[in-house]
Amino acid sequence: MILQRLVLPGVCSLIGCILIARTDKGEDWFEDEPVSGVWLQNLCGAFFCGIGFVVSDYWSRDLLCKPEEWLNWKASYQWNWMIWLIPAAMITLAIARAVFSTPIQYVSIAATLLWGMSIGIVFVSLNEGQVWKDQSAKQMPWLAAGIAAIALNIFSLNAMAKSGAARWHSLVVLAQLGCVAAIAMLTYGSLGELGLVGSAVAAAASIVSLVKPSTSKTHYGWQLSTVVLPLAILAVGILTVSRFFEPFSLPAWLLASVLFLPSLAGLADLVFGRLSNVWFRPFFAGAVCSGVLGWILYLALSKTPDW
Repeated sequence: MILQRLVLPGVCSLIGCILIARTDKGEDWFEDEPVSGVWLQNLCGAFFCGIGFVVSDYWSRDLLCKPEEWLNWKASYQWNWMIWLIPAAMITLAIARAVFSTPIQYVSIAATLLWGMSIGIVFVSLNEGQVWKDQSAKQMPWLAAGIAAIALNIFSLNAMAKSGAARWHSLVVLAQLGCVAAIAMLTYGSLGELGLVGSAVAAAASIVSLVKPSTSKTHYGWQLSTVVLPLAILAVGILTVSRFFEPFSLPAWLLASVLFLPSLAGLADLVFGRLSNVWFRPFFAGAVCSGVLGWILYLALSKTPDW
């Protein structure tokens, strides 16, 4: 499972993120996105980051070395479509970032795409029809909570990226996916494994960001936005779906903390981090993320010691 869910998508995403991170200059050599003139590099980077999801899933289904059966892929649950929808979101944002050369055009298009993809991915994942008929009363509240969480989280990640947190803000998404994977593993194994794939991609983005920070004057235009923001959608999508598979009991406040973790980290950064030395900013955000993740692992190990 380590090779399937962590190593393979991590290596693919590392290559992809390196390609994307190098698209920080447009033709006029201004750090102002979008990046006209490097659309192929941007697209290839997003493809490498997204392909890890698909290849990992095909490997787990024992279809990877059977090309004649590749078209036989089927979704056992609606959430399986996130394996395709998240890479599609990355590639779509990459195309928009490279094609729309006017910043104001790109911001409008990116915001519309992110809003539409957030609603679409969460709706598709929760739309199980008769399968969850006995839990239909929970679907609309979780759909609304998921969409609200994605909107706030994306806003917070974008604000951090544009305000000097470009080196470490993707670590917040990595922490959220780690929390989500731990919760999902205790409810439905393959759902948790999808969270592990997302964590591997987020780890690759975090490594590249630490070496080469992703910056831009344009909203949603920072280089790795095409990877990090779809991962934020994935984290919320997995968490909302996990609530319908004999959910692991968590206090409501802790569940909300995971759901809105990037927003909480952004708030901590805004209130405390920017009032002190710049080096304390990742400390405050990291304290929030580590506290939530540590508490979840403690509860998981205390209630299921063999986990």
